[in-house]
Amino acid sequence: MKLLHYLRFSAFDVSTEDGRASERYRLAAWAVLANVASKGVAMAVMVLSVSLTIPYLGAQRFGVWMTIASFAGMLTFLGLGVGNALTNHVASRSAHSDAALLRRAISGGLGLLLMIGFVVGVGLWLLAAWLPWASLIKVDDGLLLLEAQSAAKLFALLFGLNLFTSGIQSVFAGLQRSFEVYLVSALGSLLSLGALWLAAHAQAGLPVLLLATLGTQSLPILLLLALLIKRKLLTLGGINLAVRQETFGLIRIGGLFFVLQVGTMIGWGVDALIISSALGPVAVAVYSIAQRLFQFVTQPLAMMNSPLWGAYADAHSKGDIAFIRRTFKASMLLTLGISLSGVIILFFSSEWVLDYWTGGKVQVPTLLLGLVALWTVLESCGVAFAMFLNGVQVVKQQVIVVAVFCIFVLPLKIWGIGLLGLMAIPLAAIGVYALTHIYFYGFVFFPKIKSFMTISK
Repeated sequence: MKLLHYLRFSAFDVSTEDGRASERYRLAAWAVLANVASKGVAMAVMVLSVSLTIPYLGAQRFGVWMTIASFAGMLTFLGLGVGNALTNHVASRSAHSDAALLRRAISGGLGLLLMIGFVVGVGLWLLAAWLPWASLIKVDDGLLLLEAQSAAKLFALLFGLNLFTSGIQSVFAGLQRSFEVYLVSALGSLLSLGALWLAAHAQAGLPVLLLATLGTQSLPILLLLALLIKRKLLTLGGINLAVRQETFGLIRIGGLFFVLQVGTMIGWGVDALIISSALGPVAVAVYSIAQRLFQFVTQPLAMMNSPLWGAYADAHSKGDIAFIRRTFKASMLLTLGISLSGVIILFFSSEWVLDYWTGGKVQVPTLLLGLVALWTVLESCGVAFAMFLNGVQVVKQQVIVVAVFCIFVLPLKIWGIGLLGLMAIPLAAIGVYALTHIYFYGFVFFPKIKSFMTISK
């Protein structure tokens, strides 16, 4: 793919299949470029969140922070899959060039997510006030338990807001305007960078650190609402009617994504909670550092692959099979090559990097690094594959695969951590993930998946 050829401001002629393909690549190219800026700053936040805070937090408090922060990925299913459904729904409405229906889809979807976010935020706040934190994070320090509870309450409210802002991002993904989201996200990450530095300089507690990271990264996304209103893609006057008209369809479509997200949460979203309850927050700190090291591989690949969901969805709606086939092949090959190269470089330089990064306060076993490196390759390729499956609306099959994965991997992790310690977490994930994906996608569902590259639906 000649990236520079597609980095132009003017749109391609979309009256032909080749023109539509070029326009999708143009929008995806701008999205990748903007994502580089966004994720680049976000990676700086990730790096500094370790090097600036570990010296004064210590491994235990840092581990508690990472445990609470991990809830953001674990609880995405509480959005009922509406955000993911909205991407495909908006892409489909946009492809049919009906402005009124598109506006109704966006207004109804965002209105629904606003209500869901409010209910979830309040519900999680009440849950945070009730949960037995001493058992969940295996800490005896009373002051740290109170701090953890306060941080969890704040997280609950921020997470409710994040469900809504994620929906805004889904709308722009469906419109193939992800580059606008990434530019605004870059602004949020810059604000987060400054807030994190100030918080660390003041040796702030966990609630302030959560606000400096999750909070400041989510708030700027709200600016995109003004852009939707200006383009007459969002109406506030008739939003109640739009919500009533769109709710059933979005919940129906989102149902499968909801099940998929629940499976993802069970499969690997609860890792920090399993580790914390079995081994304590210091072990969470060790595992989190290993994961964050290899985000230098996963994040750039996410920049490359995430804009393709909307492109696949648009091509699927218009029956442009050649685009789907060509893009899928290129995406998978590039992801495999880049992820393998990246993890090898990081693995062999990890001793120096981690010593400099953590100031020698956290030691990560070499075997754990090797296992997380292998998992990183599988995860990166799996994400690239999922963008294709989501775009062509192959969701039921994903639900089955994730369900089988969860049935086996969760008991293995819980049982294995007592025998193998931290090593059990990535080892169980690697083994079960490889077996389930090879069996189902390589054999059981292969004819179905192949048909989406040869037959216009």
